[in-house]
Amino acid sequence: MTPEQIALANLDVAKLQLWVTALAIFLGPLAGVIFTFWFQSRKDRAAEKHRLFLTLMGDRKGLVISQSMAQALNTIDVVFSDNTTVVALWHKYYALLSHPPGEERNHTWIELLTAMAADLHYSNLKQTDLDKFYIPQGHVDQLDFQREVQTELLRVLKNTEHFVVEKRNDLPLP
Repeated sequence: MTPEQIALANLDVAKLQLWVTALAIFLGPLAGVIFTFWFQSRKDRAAEKHRLFLTLMGDRKGLVISQSMAQALNTIDVVFSDNTTVVALWHKYYALLSHPPGEERNHTWIELLTAMAADLHYSNLKQTDLDKFYIPQGHVDQLDFQREVQTELLRVLKNTEHFVVEKRNDLPLP
């Protein structure tokens, strides 16, 4: 090779290096930003799944369906949309909610929680763990008391035609 050919070859290599460097300077940060958005989206989705699962676990055997429990149930289709097993079990459970409580409904509920736990990689969580729950006796007593008071108040109001209100004369005028 002649010195002129070597110089031209070195010039071509320098141009190629310049283009590669320029491309790396442009694409490096762009790839970083895209990766960050992808990673954050994945992290947010996993956090939402965990939040929903913990809400369902916390209220799984509650005496009444709380507002947060109802909201969590209503978001299963969206939050677990990438897991067809969870969505199918949720639809089965939803259909069973219109029937009186029974063994099939309880089994489907446990299957739903098990599928969610598997999706979240809670491999050590057993179905017996999912079926355990704690309700303080004071909460049960309070709910029974409220039910009794409401029933009695409703009975009195239904059997009362009108109330007699008498004006008290001993109260000072404002």
